[in-house]
Amino acid sequence: MSHRVTLPGVTNVVEQSVEIAAPISKVFAYVDDFSTTRDWMYGLTRIEPVTDQVRGVGAQYDGVMKVGVPLKARIECTAWEQDSLIELTSVKGIETTQRWTFTDLGGERTRVDAWISFTLPGGPAGKAIAGAVKPVVGVAVKHSSEALVRNVEALA
Repeated sequence: MSHRVTLPGVTNVVEQSVEIAAPISKVFAYVDDFSTTRDWMYGLTRIEPVTDQVRGVGAQYDGVMKVGVPLKARIECTAWEQDSLIELTSVKGIETTQRWTFTDLGGERTRVDAWISFTLPGGPAGKAIAGAVKPVVGVAVKHSSEALVRNVEALA
């Protein structure tokens, strides 16, 4: 008799905050526009809407992010509040949630707080993926944050 043991995946959480010298409405509009995402999100090689709706709750996108290995996911906007919150959760592919919150600091400055959770599969395949992905995640978050600040401030 053989038993199959399925190991649960390991969830990783990355948090990052940046301050941008631009009004909250400009920062939010830039992050909310899927067509600019490849310009600032490190490793994102493809993002395409799969619904007619391209922003707000219910909008869905297929994306491929290369962080050590290509990771595919279909994500859906699950929470959206103008100039305040964008939350994207995967409905297919790699399990991930990304939550972006926006705070008006006054004086045309905005803080963006990113909370990103991703779960890699368990077992030998998951270990191989984790070995390739984990070293790149910190670099990806740092580069994405720097590019977001640089790109939005260039627009302001």
